[in-house]
Amino acid sequence: MMRKGICLFWIFSLCGTVMADKIGLSAGLYGEGFYLWDTDIKEYFLTPLVAYDRSFGKVDLYVRGEYTFGLTTLFPQFFFAEEKIAVHLPLGSLSEFQCRLSHETDLRINPEDATGRGSGRVSPELGYALFLPPGEISLAAGLPWTYRMWGGGDSLFGLDVSAAYTTPFWLGFKALAHFILTPDAGFEGMEAAVNLRGDQFYAELAFNAKESFGYFSLTPEFDYLFNSFTFWGSVEFGDIGYYGHKVSISPGLGVKYRF
Repeated sequence: MMRKGICLFWIFSLCGTVMADKIGLSAGLYGEGFYLWDTDIKEYFLTPLVAYDRSFGKVDLYVRGEYTFGLTTLFPQFFFAEEKIAVHLPLGSLSEFQCRLSHETDLRINPEDATGRGSGRVSPELGYALFLPPGEISLAAGLPWTYRMWGGGDSLFGLDVSAAYTTPFWLGFKALAHFILTPDAGFEGMEAAVNLRGDQFYAELAFNAKESFGYFSLTPEFDYLFNSFTFWGSVEFGDIGYYGHKVSISPGLGVKYRF
């Protein structure tokens, strides 16, 4: 299954810019399919979600929760929640520091036998943004801590380093590198994306490499804003280059209404 966290954050940011008079509450629904290339394996999922994002002066607040259940089989089910707070500290008119704190909860639930597994992630982050006529440049570094709930597994400390550039004509680039801070780990993987933003649309092509480029995924996405509605569609091509695994294809469609 693909995770819509990064994409949805961009969608809500886009809507917040266009419809600043709204109260910040959003509700939506999206569906996903999961297929393995050249096999008969097919699964379908449906996810209702609710979110709140609002700016209070120099403070941004973002909260989202979603619950995913299968349409082909009812089990397992998934719960995901995310909370973010960001503080902007201007350094004149052309630059600013950004302090951010985020937390995620990711649960896999098997209601039929009361088992499952879960993890959480806390990530403090510092960033710097420079606003120039040729475009906006931003750099950030975070120290995520991933902890396990029931189901076992070790807690992990990491380092995330990112850089982004947005042109004056709404074309953007972003790269994010993940490191695990253990003696036998080091570089874990990276994400990169190119995007195009307009007043009523957002398009992105995302690349995600895992396990030191052992395998990767590609995800094109397009979002369109119409009045208080946002419609989006995407297709994730996953496990590309994963030895012994077939390529997975995960198309998705969704709609969200902002109050």
